[in-house]
Amino acid sequence: MTTDAHITRVVTVAALLGACWACAWRAEAAQTVYPSKDGTLVDGGIYGTFDGVADDADWYFNESSYEGSITLATDPPESSLEHRLVWEYNLSSITLEPPVSATLTFTIRGAPVWPFPDTDVHVYSYPADLQETLADFSAAPAEFQGSVTIIPYQLPTEYSLNVDNVVSDALVSGDDKVAFRFQVDPNTIELSNQALIDAVDSDPATKPFLTIDEGPVPGDFNDDGEVDLTDYALFADCMAGPDVTTPPEGCSADQFSDTDLDNDEDVDLGDFGLFQRYFGDGSG
Repeated sequence: MTTDAHITRVVTVAALLGACWACAWRAEAAQTVYPSKDGTLVDGGIYGTFDGVADDADWYFNESSYEGSITLATDPPESSLEHRLVWEYNLSSITLEPPVSATLTFTIRGAPVWPFPDTDVHVYSYPADLQETLADFSAAPAEFQGSVTIIPYQLPTEYSLNVDNVVSDALVSGDDKVAFRFQVDPNTIELSNQALIDAVDSDPATKPFLTIDEGPVPGDFNDDGEVDLTDYALFADCMAGPDVTTPPEGCSADQFSDTDLDNDEDVDLGDFGLFQRYFGDGSG
């Protein structure tokens, strides 16, 4: 297709799209969510048998000197002990439409003990019920989200973890709640491990929090924050019709995947209908 013909096609379709040349999406402010439920779950030690099941719980985090311990000690066996921290979030106040961008931010410091080894702290998501129960210790299915390595005597250090998919899935499903569990790498070969999160109920800012923002703009194929005729030109290059699963000439595989807005492995009028919704101000 010649450049002139391409321009003609783009100008002609502008009337069908019924929008301006460069209308930006309306931005909505990022939203912050603090835990609605949280606590420490303990397995072993003075509480009972070290068996992978929480024996007792401290749900308070309500003393200014309280240290939320993330611990795994397996030597000697008779004093084996594990502490896991759990945090559950109610997303019902979120007004952003999924998919969203979501970040879990938390501050951890090192154990004030030497010669403790460096400790790998794993973060898992698990099904949230917004209840404080011992079952949260090993609630499943748990999905690994990431890890950080904490050294002994490390000063309080802030970390951020991308949890876009977990939060977006909860919003799409209408479940509107997510949970995260902090624990020592269960496959560690070290016999003693510890890291600390200092958290108090009177100050939510001391707890891990979620920052939720607008996600990728559907139909914004060139990532400039708006859906306009430039994006339509990219879309048109890939529109090949129903059940055509191979990108046409002039359309890359990545571009073909991006323009398949309804995820049915072709780019046809169904995708064009969605593109019309996203075009312009993005109100959907």
